[in-house]
Order: sequence, then C-alpha cells, then structure tokens
Amino acid sequence: MHWEINKNILRVYHRMLRKRVCIYGTARDPLLTAFFERRLSNRVKIIDTPPDFVLFMSDYLMTDEVGALSPCGAYVDAFLKKQIGYSDDRRIGKRRFLDWYEKKSRESLHRMAVVFTQNEWTRQCLVNEYGLSPAKVHNVGFGINTELYTGEKDYDNELLLIVLRKGTEKYKGLNLLLDAFRILKRRRPKAKLAVVGTELEDRPEGVTYHFNQPRSVTVELFHRAALYAMPALHEPNGITYLEALANKTPIVGLNRFAVPEFCNDGQWGFMAENEDPEELAAVLVNALEDRDRLQMMGERGQQFVAGRYRWEIVAQKMVDLIMRNV
Repeated sequence: MHWEINKNILRVYHRMLRKRVCIYGTARDPLLTAFFERRLSNRVKIIDTPPDFVLFMSDYLMTDEVGALSPCGAYVDAFLKKQIGYSDDRRIGKRRFLDWYEKKSRESLHRMAVVFTQNEWTRQCLVNEYGLSPAKVHNVGFGINTELYTGEKDYDNELLLIVLRKGTEKYKGLNLLLDAFRILKRRRPKAKLAVVGTELEDRPEGVTYHFNQPRSVTVELFHRAALYAMPALHEPNGITYLEALANKTPIVGLNRFAVPEFCNDGQWGFMAENEDPEELAAVLVNALEDRDRLQMMGERGQQFVAGRYRWEIVAQKMVDLIMRNV
C-alpha cells in the first residue's frame, strides 16, 4: 500500500524549515502528522478487500482506519531519542518535536501486532523505553548490497577506508577520522586512507578521495582495504560496516548504537569509547599491528554476515513471524 506524502511537499518543507527548526520529515513529525493521517485514511477507503497483513516499511503511523483494517507490523532501523542524544542539534523546537515524536511512535508501535528491527540495540530501546513486550519485537537484521569477496587480501598495505555521502561528513565521523589519521600517520607512516562519497580540498598526506565515481570503484576499495574505519557520531545502523565485513575487512567504530553488535564485541572489529582523535588513533594503531589477527577477524566477520545479513534470510524470518499474526 503506497501511502507516503507527496515528495514535493517534503522538499519544500525541508528547504524552508530544516536549518532552523527541528524536523525530520517523518509521519510522526508534529507538523506533518495530519497530512500523513489524511493520506492513510484516503488509501484505506479505496481498498476493496482488506489485506491479511499491513507492513509499514520505511515509515509508520497507526490510525484508527488502518488498525481496523488488518493486523499491522513495522520494520524499524533506529531509535531517535537515543540517536539525537549524541548530536549537537540546537534547532528550534527540539523538545517539542521529540515529545510529539515519542508519543506518536509509542502509540503506533503498541498497536502493532509485531515489530521488526534491523539491529539489537533498536530492539532493546523499544522494549525498555516504550515498554513493548519482548515477545512482540524481533531483531531480524537486514540485507547487504554487495557480494561476498572470495579473493585474497593484503592486510599489510595499511589501507583504511570510509564510505559516506556528501553532507554527512561530521555525523559519519569523517572529521574525527581525519584528525586521528594525522596522529596515526606519525606513528605508522605507511598508513593510507581512502574516502568515498565526498570531496576533500584540505586533506592530510596519504588521504585520497573518490567522489561521483561508479560503484565498481567502491567495491574495489572494499576488496583492497585492510580496515574499514567509520567512527560515526550518531549513525544508528550503518550498512557499510557489514559491507566491509562481507569483503573480509575488519571494522572500526565508536562503542554505541549497532557497532558493538556488528563487531560482535570485538571479535571482528575495534571500538573507541569516546569522540577523541588520540584515542581513535590508538585504536587504529593497535588494529594495524597484527596482520594475522586482521585476516582472522576478516574471515570470521564475513562468515557472520553470510549467515545472517542476506535479504532472503531476513524476508523468511519476517514471513514466518507475520504468519503467526494473521
């Protein structure tokens, strides 16, 4: 059921308000909820035969009409209250936005028959913060968008990699990583860093960037990288961590959100506790010191991804759980 609000409305909404006013453009945004509710109600009215189950995929908002239509579920990737706590968002109306967003999110999820999450920290947040029954919330994961790499890797090349989109440099941790890399370079002169997805005019020695390049360039860098370093400040999920592991590349991040889960508490990844360049540099130095350890971690991390993060596995888990609620 396609029910999302007109994208042109969202574009105008963001251009007019997002720089100064706390907005996210979701169905639980206080300035947009009425539009989404009306859109949902209109969609429900034209359905001749009620579906066996309604699954909200990219956004969710339960209304009385939808609740009376069929059992419902939602697929959730983050918990904004925790995520925004790590940001320095100082826009107007932050508290009002969060209060409304939390209220509508809690109401909607309590009315769902089943809730799917993409990671365990989101599942725990929904259970602990919203009081949802643990039996109702299931961490089913998600699928990665890359093939498993079967070739050989050179862990001696000391190549670090980060993949992001232009405009996300700060919250993906690129600025922090560049500061840490300057320190790392003094201790390990051979180290290199490849940055995919943005332009860098002022960059340290040993750093290259790849902007507006084909996907094949990114894939090749995943194949070559000895370490994937994305010390994201408030990235709730981070598919690129798992894409790196699929390419037998151990990961580095901050100890928050889904990173501990993706690292398996250090089995195939490294974590820094704080947003501190010196601390992150020390983690990177430690990670690069043992080639055999990197190889072992990369191989085990790939096995972890192969056994869980494939869409056919995720879809089957979701279907099985949905069938119990129809």
